[in-house]
Amino acid sequence: MTFMCRRRALLLAPFFVLSTSFLRGQRGQAETNRAAKAVVLEMKDFTAKSRDHDTAFEQALASIGKMATEAKARGELTRAVLNLEKNTTYRIKRPIEVTQLDSLEINGHGAEIINTTLQSTLHIKACSHVTIRDLSVDYDPLPFTQGTIAALDPKALLITVKVDRGYPDDAKFLATIRDGIFGVMDRRTKSLKPGARSFLSPASVERLGDGLIKAHLQWSANDLGPGQLPVAVGDAVAICAGSAHAIVVEDSTATSFIGFNLRASPGMGILENAGHGGMILQRIVIAPGPRPAGATADRLISTNSDGTHFIAVEQGPSIEGCTFANTCDDAVNVHGFYFFVVEKIVPRSYLISPKWDVGLRTGDEVESCENGSFRSLGRTRLVQLKKKKAPELKGKIAQLWKGKSPTTVPDMVYEIELQNDLSLKTGDALTSLSRIGTGTTIRNCSFHACGRVMVKSPDSLIDNNQFSYAYAVAIHAGSDIGFWAESGFARNLTIRNNRFTHCITGSNNLFTDSNALGAIYVGMTPPAGANGFQKSFENRMVTIEGNKIDDSYIYAIFVTNADGVKIVGNIIGKTFIRGSAFAAGRLYGIAASSGIFIGMTRNAEIRNNTVAKGMVTKAPATIDRTCPQSTIMAHDNSLT
Repeated sequence: MTFMCRRRALLLAPFFVLSTSFLRGQRGQAETNRAAKAVVLEMKDFTAKSRDHDTAFEQALASIGKMATEAKARGELTRAVLNLEKNTTYRIKRPIEVTQLDSLEINGHGAEIINTTLQSTLHIKACSHVTIRDLSVDYDPLPFTQGTIAALDPKALLITVKVDRGYPDDAKFLATIRDGIFGVMDRRTKSLKPGARSFLSPASVERLGDGLIKAHLQWSANDLGPGQLPVAVGDAVAICAGSAHAIVVEDSTATSFIGFNLRASPGMGILENAGHGGMILQRIVIAPGPRPAGATADRLISTNSDGTHFIAVEQGPSIEGCTFANTCDDAVNVHGFYFFVVEKIVPRSYLISPKWDVGLRTGDEVESCENGSFRSLGRTRLVQLKKKKAPELKGKIAQLWKGKSPTTVPDMVYEIELQNDLSLKTGDALTSLSRIGTGTTIRNCSFHACGRVMVKSPDSLIDNNQFSYAYAVAIHAGSDIGFWAESGFARNLTIRNNRFTHCITGSNNLFTDSNALGAIYVGMTPPAGANGFQKSFENRMVTIEGNKIDDSYIYAIFVTNADGVKIVGNIIGKTFIRGSAFAAGRLYGIAASSGIFIGMTRNAEIRNNTVAKGMVTKAPATIDRTCPQSTIMAHDNSLT
């Protein structure tokens, strides 16, 4: 599938970075000790004598690093501040890397960084308590294009697009669009057109002339799945491909973005990869920037992939008072990884295959996942890990990843030793519970025309947010052992006091093989070809309360594979607003008839929910026969 390749390419995108290393002292002390000496530099002192802004940033950061080194030699703690010039625009062509610094604040004072390449803008590595404040980032030229369909061939494989004035149409840029996104958009709502597939994908895009391009799609835009509407002349489209991510944070602690605006990105907006984590996002805006010079149409997208993405961090992000709009993939994704058992060596010792060479370290608490049932086989601790090349096992490793997004290290294995033996066999999986984004909080935020808020981390809270025109499910929780090998199951998750309108505009969730069927979805993604509810109850202690859900294109709330669920006091308006569920639910052998659905779930309480009656919705809640009925309490739910 094209979508699979696109996301893999995004994660593989290289970081072309300008290396400026800093001395790192004792983690956290510079931030917490009020006696720390402040090292303050003014960016204007460097721009005045530099030939370009890249050089100015390099010299400014090098000066801060030198002062920090000298202060440490004197036994002093330091806090470094780089003040940018108020409301100034900086144009860069080389990303900026900050490495091994304990405490740094870059105060933008309303400045904007314009990246003139398709590379990353900022790369923060092995740092602690770095703060980026009151700063905007944009790209010029933009990393996407957009326009209106002018013509299409009978098979809807060749789509001619009249490019909106001011948006890229040059051959060099178009040559970068491979395995990307061709999104059919609604200019009025600035979101995916209802009933469109999310997303089509071009194999290539060619320039026909000034402001005129032709997209060669990988499959027909009018090869219609259930609930999918055809494209037509006059439809608006956005076209992009993934490359480097705008902001990359690696192996760092407590990075903060406060009052930060990201207006475009060639790939993901903010990617945090490994390390302690604990990122703080306050009052950030990831949304389309202003019209380009000479343009007469607003931008249709912001990031070419996820707005934010957190991979295998110990502590999850705190996201407060932020705005997300028009991200081409998930607005937020927090997860760990599964590692699949290649073979057992001796008791407690195994060879396992990683998807990426990240996410598991000696000392981690790990949990097992049985192949097929996906139930836990127990927890223990990892006491030893050795990485080794194993080209002789490539065939066996490839078989483990068959039907999944493939491993990026097909000839590498981890040789591990567990504290206690588990009954693991080939094909079973392990995940680290120490590197899974524990404690993620998302509060008081707005999400418009984005993909999912996907939280697979334990002890997490999603509270008092607004969701509108999500092209997929708005909130998605639970394991994906089926394709992306992203862990884990929802544990102690609260989804409370959120508001939803017009969610799941895209048609993909209406297809026969869709497993995610609600504006709020808690469940699991099984392997390709699996049917019905898998006999697993690994989503535990889930509370969904006080939410208001209206004008959903599918169910309002859909929960599966759970133990200990409360669905209480939710107000649900119209569901299945297109008058049909199309093929949604066929994967599970069910027919839609309610606003709330639970399947393969035990110990659940469903009460005091109100649901509007509709053409499809004839009952407030459905409790599937796979649920142990004696453990389910459903009362005081009403159909209005």
